[in-house]
Amino acid sequence: MDGRTILVVDDSDDFGAMVELALEPLASRQNLRVLRASSGEEALQLLEEHPDTAVMLTDRRMPTMDGLELIAHCRRQYPLLQVVALSAAGDGDSIIEAVRVGASDYIVKPPTLAELESALERALERHLELERAVHARQRLRDYERELAIAADIQRHMLPSSIACDPAGRYQLSALLVPARHVAGDFYDHWRTSDGRLVLAIGDVSGKGISAALWMAVTKTLLRSHLEHKLSLEHALEAVNRALASENPQAYFVTALVAILDPSTGALTLSNAAHIPPYLIGRTGTIEPLHTEQGMPLGALETSTYSSLTLHLSPGDQLVLVTDGILDALSADLAEQPQLFEELLARTFSADDDSDPTARLIALLSQQWVSTSFPDDVTLVTIEFSGVTTGTNTACSRSLSLHSE
Repeated sequence: MDGRTILVVDDSDDFGAMVELALEPLASRQNLRVLRASSGEEALQLLEEHPDTAVMLTDRRMPTMDGLELIAHCRRQYPLLQVVALSAAGDGDSIIEAVRVGASDYIVKPPTLAELESALERALERHLELERAVHARQRLRDYERELAIAADIQRHMLPSSIACDPAGRYQLSALLVPARHVAGDFYDHWRTSDGRLVLAIGDVSGKGISAALWMAVTKTLLRSHLEHKLSLEHALEAVNRALASENPQAYFVTALVAILDPSTGALTLSNAAHIPPYLIGRTGTIEPLHTEQGMPLGALETSTYSSLTLHLSPGDQLVLVTDGILDALSADLAEQPQLFEELLARTFSADDDSDPTARLIALLSQQWVSTSFPDDVTLVTIEFSGVTTGTNTACSRSLSLHSE
């Protein structure tokens, strides 16, 4: 309450002086400034000069602009201002009308010192509470604005959600749905100079801004080391050392990295404690690819990693996910894999040309009926056709539609 202003409005100089004198002890205790106005017009001028005035004590009946007009005007222009109306004894209708137009309290004239002090202390406390609420809302709006900026930056850090081989040998589709504004999940993909497809998917422990920042660091390190032509195992080991050496908050990252050679169908995988990918055969078979799993990235500086190579056949599809999908299916860890395989069967048995990633999310949303998923959800699908002639015109159209 320090440094607050109280405005006393009354056309009687004697009454105004009496109120000002009566307020001296309260003003001294709470470091209040007391201003006086003898009319509504003068009060509005003083409020314009002191817009942060906390409390206005005004008489109901005044010439030219009465108290009700003054209160109504102040309520529109100064929403935080607390108004205490003064009214003659027995004038109940005036009191009701004053409250209706915006007075927060009233006092019957002539008030005792105790009544005056009590009413003004209540008004000052209400003003303080309103100020705190306004500041809290402003901080929340600022925070939400910062989160929206962070979410936009993160979206621009992700590669396209659709990628195709120019020769039509594969098509990739990806989707990331944050549980909050920003995600701790990530995916990345790019073509190497010799035409191979590199794909990474990962999940940072935790959520929010800090997890999103750790995600950005991990994604950057992975791409940097793999572009230096390190093997998958050595690239993961280098990323792990970098993360573990500077990790005071003990974040860790589960990640799966794959390299596809579209000319042969050779697929090399390396897993850092991530959910195994699923291979959907052209006949509809569903098989989790259980590779040897290393430690999460950033957990232990001396961790090592291995890789597995297999060959995709034309018509095979590879599905990579983060555990947000499993969490959305069930809280029971034991039944999650079975439910997910059932979801994959329903998705990839669909007899239509729609994007399987979109179908998968649509089916998942039917099971998770809340307004948001319980965790970040990320999935990437690769359809391998093995075609080596011509241009993938269907993929070109898909990319064009996506860019629009």
